[in-house]
Amino acid sequence: MARKRAAARDLTIPCPAEPNRRFEALQDGELFLTTYFPEVFFEPFTTDRRDMHQSIVRAAMYGGDQAIAGTRGEGKTKLAIYTALFLTLKGLSPFPIVIGKNQRKSEGELRTVREKLQQSELLLADFPELCLPFKAVGGWSSRARMQTVAGEPSNLELAADHLIYPTIGRHQLPDDWPEFLDPVSNGQILASIGIDGSIRGTNYRDRRPSIAIIDDIEDRQAADSDALIEKNEETIEKDIAGLAASAKRVARVLLCTIQNRKCIAFKFTDPTKKPSFKGRRYRKMITPPDRMDMVQEYLRLRIERAEEDPDARVAFRYWRDNKAEIERDCVISNPSSFDATVHEDGEPLELSAIQSYYNKVADWGEKAVATEVDNDPPAEVGPQGSGLTWHTVASRLSGLDRGQLPANASCITAAIDLGKYLCHWVVIAWWKGAGGTVIDYGRAEVVGTDKAMDSQSSEPMLYRALLNWRDELLSKEYVDAAGSTRKVDAVFVDSGTFTDAAYQFIRDVHGAPFYVSKGIGKYRDKKEETDKIKPGAHLHAAYQEAQGLWLYELNTDYWKQFVHERFLTPTFDDQNFLRRGALSLFVQPNDRKHTSYAQHIASEELVSEFKEGKGVKTYWNVINDNNHWLDATYMASAAASARGIYLLSPTAETPNGPSVTPRQKVPNEQTQPKPPTGKPAGQRHGVPKKRAGGWVHSLRRR
Repeated sequence: MARKRAAARDLTIPCPAEPNRRFEALQDGELFLTTYFPEVFFEPFTTDRRDMHQSIVRAAMYGGDQAIAGTRGEGKTKLAIYTALFLTLKGLSPFPIVIGKNQRKSEGELRTVREKLQQSELLLADFPELCLPFKAVGGWSSRARMQTVAGEPSNLELAADHLIYPTIGRHQLPDDWPEFLDPVSNGQILASIGIDGSIRGTNYRDRRPSIAIIDDIEDRQAADSDALIEKNEETIEKDIAGLAASAKRVARVLLCTIQNRKCIAFKFTDPTKKPSFKGRRYRKMITPPDRMDMVQEYLRLRIERAEEDPDARVAFRYWRDNKAEIERDCVISNPSSFDATVHEDGEPLELSAIQSYYNKVADWGEKAVATEVDNDPPAEVGPQGSGLTWHTVASRLSGLDRGQLPANASCITAAIDLGKYLCHWVVIAWWKGAGGTVIDYGRAEVVGTDKAMDSQSSEPMLYRALLNWRDELLSKEYVDAAGSTRKVDAVFVDSGTFTDAAYQFIRDVHGAPFYVSKGIGKYRDKKEETDKIKPGAHLHAAYQEAQGLWLYELNTDYWKQFVHERFLTPTFDDQNFLRRGALSLFVQPNDRKHTSYAQHIASEELVSEFKEGKGVKTYWNVINDNNHWLDATYMASAAASARGIYLLSPTAETPNGPSVTPRQKVPNEQTQPKPPTGKPAGQRHGVPKKRAGGWVHSLRRR
């Protein structure tokens, strides 16, 4: 039975159906792409597309760097991945890697190539030694491990971010295999990884990439964010440049579209800034029409179309009647790029690529066309944001399981954001230098509230929810690297909306590690310490005499930005240790994503906008209203600051905020910071206080 099963798994490779077609296609990469992928490369190659393809081939053969900016929508991504496939079959690169905008998109492009290898009849006919093993395993990577060809293991491997081709020698091919054709499947590796993925140290079967094709890595947010631009530039210059084996330098080809004058694409295609990349920028409109007066009239007709002419057919007829005059001596890079779909009036939507270009000018605006079509953006004066996206947040994984502490954890803080129906909470482990990893988060349900209740009516239900959550939190023990169990050191409870419930909870749980806090929008630093104020950096403790407790007031803007900057910081340093100043997340089981949490973190963005005559205005742009885990995370970050965790001088011991660690702990008594000196604090839990500082000793005598 074992022999029968092994025989069933064994493949017999047939001869190529058209050896000459295969041979000729491998001599010309452009012919290879148009022959075997006609549904992808159905238009004639333009000058910029041909330059991109040939630059990749030259880089694979001779090394070096290239940066080419092309028009948006001209198929750069497909060109990158299929040219990489050509490099492997031609024998120009045993291991090309394509680096895309994000990990999910990159894996999707590689999956499409794998499906072509499995499903394309033409590829299977001409490259059977490559395609037949892929077709035999289908989507089951487990089948690849047992696959054999002519009795020998194929060594085929399928993964989300890379493919390893089967290893087929001539002795495994039929006797009548054409002598002039060598087998093209020799264990080459084709990888596709996002710029946010694990690029550094990419190595499969002790092999490293020989060429990196960097494909349009910037979206709008990344191109607007100074932090992400700096991070991506560092990734290109350090992580990607260092992918090759020791003493070698990986060839790099950057394909891009320029979005503004500070983005990666603009910088790397500028020979004065990045001379090694020999940057080139291609315009779609090479030579504009001489009759710009007629073009302006067309634009006016299209923009000012009447209500009864929603498709601007009046403007279309003007172009149709004057087409020869308008387009005379005009040169455009891709004459095939227009929509010839027939309109209901029996005529096409567009007559030429030149008309299509000016349709975009009318519909998008001159600035957008100059930027994304002609790669010549005007100076940028609009809002500038950090560029943090929820994809970035969700990708920041520490490698630790839920509840597992990093080896150098200094303290554990938590915070809870109160809501009418759900309270969102988070627990973070910190180490010196403001490095942190989220080790737990969740939602506590508020039972008994309904839409008819106002905030005040729902406070008793919130109070009960807080008590239940307190019991759950204190019952948890987090394990460090030495196997010791530790509990949370400080917890901030939000009192912004549901003040009474939060205050009553803090009084009844007798203080530490629980402290009441409140975010302040227009925060002012407290410089001088008094009986009622304990100042810190971007937070301070204010004694609430009527309530008999201390309230931590937090600089909302600072701490939200603090969280964003920590998630923008790469998780690991050059030695692959968790980095100081970075926030990360625990690893979910079964590769589940932190989508909901990450969307809360990126629900707001701090943007700066220059206004003529008014200077720079900074404000928070609300992307969606679900920001509860963002609030909980920034409160937990502030709590860590109060525990002595801060960015500057990581070796210093003095905290930069009012300490939440009481000087003396008394069982069953309030352990908030000491009441103001010389001021009566009233009674708490039936314990009179005769004078400031003396109430602790009075309790001990009792």
